[in-house]
Amino acid sequence: MPSRPTPLPDDAPQTVLSTRRAKRMGLSRSRTRASDMDQLGRGLRLRAGTVPDEFELLTALQELYPQAVFSHETAARLWGMWLPSNGPRPRPHLSRTRSRGGTVRSPHAIGHELSDAAPVLEHRGLRVTSPAWTWTDLAHPLPTVHDLVAAGDSLLQRQDGPSGQRHVGMHPLSQLDDLHRLVSTRRRFRGRRAALDALPLLVENVDSAAETSTRLMVVEAGFPPPLVNPQLRLDDGTWFRPDLAWPDLKICIEYEGDHHRTDRDQFRRDISRDRRMRVNGWIQLRVTGAIFTHYGQQQFLKDLRAAFRQAESGSRP
Repeated sequence: MPSRPTPLPDDAPQTVLSTRRAKRMGLSRSRTRASDMDQLGRGLRLRAGTVPDEFELLTALQELYPQAVFSHETAARLWGMWLPSNGPRPRPHLSRTRSRGGTVRSPHAIGHELSDAAPVLEHRGLRVTSPAWTWTDLAHPLPTVHDLVAAGDSLLQRQDGPSGQRHVGMHPLSQLDDLHRLVSTRRRFRGRRAALDALPLLVENVDSAAETSTRLMVVEAGFPPPLVNPQLRLDDGTWFRPDLAWPDLKICIEYEGDHHRTDRDQFRRDISRDRRMRVNGWIQLRVTGAIFTHYGQQQFLKDLRAAFRQAESGSRP
């Protein structure tokens, strides 16, 4: 009967272990090939019975390719950028400059050659292309300009917004001027035309991809661009920050995610805010993800047109 393998050190990764790290930890080659470890691929071991943790896999890949940098969709996810969620995630994207070995050739990753001009930052202990550079790298693989606008808006979130409060000091990840400057100076990259089309549609202070989609929907329907998360004051002196607003008409849109329904305190704040806004003459349209269906979009835009007619005629519901 074969003996049980010796336990791995307490600080060993829970799923994916690179052979380089194993060597630094003093583990022998035979230990990494024991019955409690499966071969995930050349240079990588997987604890038997586990599913690879994404971050541990990236850490192991960086250990295997220390001169490489995570880029494209992988960098975007590490930065928390808003990306389409359809379909399985691709293999990690790894880039490397020609002077450091050129395109990474690995069964574990999608390799790219990195420009010497690309800014590289350390984020969560990993080498990653800068947020702005990552955005330009997304211009080709993202399927629509709308998706590229959402990814760009996510870099421009406000410091005191929901994500800014969760990750203090992180936002904004970029400035709008930085994105314009990079697209003008980085003249050769795939999808540059899409990036040029997306730039005029980017705005600061958006809190979610759903807000971006709602804003683009109303603008494309012919409405004037709304203000995004403006801080406004009611007649009674109360301050509030609607998602999208036309203050001169006293019309606003509030996108309600699930937390507005499931969080009791949030629900109570919403009710109190809505009551005060009605008393102060505001027309408020509260919407959900249903507006992104064909029927839901039609009804929403119909209601918004009616709100504009009411406001412009001076009548209120």
